[in-house]
Amino acid sequence: MSKKSANLRIYFSRDDLMRLRLADCAHPLWETVNSLHMLQHRQGALIFDPWRADVHRALLDGGPGERALRLLLALAPYGHYCPDFLTPTDAGPGPDLAIESVLATPRARIRQELGTLAGHARSTPPLDWLASGGAAPMRLLGQALRTYHRAALAPLWTRIRDQVHTDLAHRARALRVGGAEALLVSLGPTALWRPPVLEIDYPFDRELHLHGRGLLLVPSFFCWGRPVALADPGLPPVLVHPIEHSPGWAQTAPHPTGLAPLLGPTRSRLLELVAEGGVCTTTGLAARLAVSPATVSKHLNVLRGSHLVQSRQDGRYVLHSVTALGLDLLHAP
Repeated sequence: MSKKSANLRIYFSRDDLMRLRLADCAHPLWETVNSLHMLQHRQGALIFDPWRADVHRALLDGGPGERALRLLLALAPYGHYCPDFLTPTDAGPGPDLAIESVLATPRARIRQELGTLAGHARSTPPLDWLASGGAAPMRLLGQALRTYHRAALAPLWTRIRDQVHTDLAHRARALRVGGAEALLVSLGPTALWRPPVLEIDYPFDRELHLHGRGLLLVPSFFCWGRPVALADPGLPPVLVHPIEHSPGWAQTAPHPTGLAPLLGPTRSRLLELVAEGGVCTTTGLAARLAVSPATVSKHLNVLRGSHLVQSRQDGRYVLHSVTALGLDLLHAP
């Protein structure tokens, strides 16, 4: 007799269907966690093996890169519980603000979730140290997340973002034409809409009652096989789902060296970094360029005056993103 498959069952009310929402862009922290999982198995070899090889070459260096990778792999083991604080719902769309959201997690929550992780997977000394939530451990975590994003995601972020945007357009059409239920149907084949329950193929049986809170759907480039949800049912409900992939996506794009004579080497690289990051802060860009924030601000003023980047104030941060004209210039032969 065959074993019954396990399912995540999400229960919707009429209010929940009215509060079904789509994310508006790729989520840098969900892509970080899901890509860490991709490094721990060999599924999707045709799609992801070239990327895996590039990440191993970049980070298995016996130095800071490898230490960062091993810390994050211990923190996000594949097939086990993964702490929810690594993927805050209210994180900003760019890596800098997203990482700041992780580092702002209350100590009590960090200790609780790492304690849960220790019950599912063998704890390691770096995680024991991190559980204190002190300034030094959180600084180490921030450095590890930035190192990993810079090596594994940033060089290909524009392509990741474009494919996620394509999926979002497909989901938005389903929502516009058929409403919330059509959007849920579009999540197949591992998700089945049986009103009022969405049944999802899952590693274990679980029920999630939305209770009028609605559900945020987040497409993820590195989510593979089946959708995933936050472990804590008390957090705002999120369902992260896979998208379609194009083989050869990770092939290195030609470096737009032709921009350097036009913009100068620093400004041309700065424009690339803003495009890769989606939404960036001045300090984050300065760290990647290894220059002062004042220098970055000066170059951004020039790029902004040429309508290649745009900036907006968000609390205490100034956020920078590339304009359509900037993207056209980067993609021009």
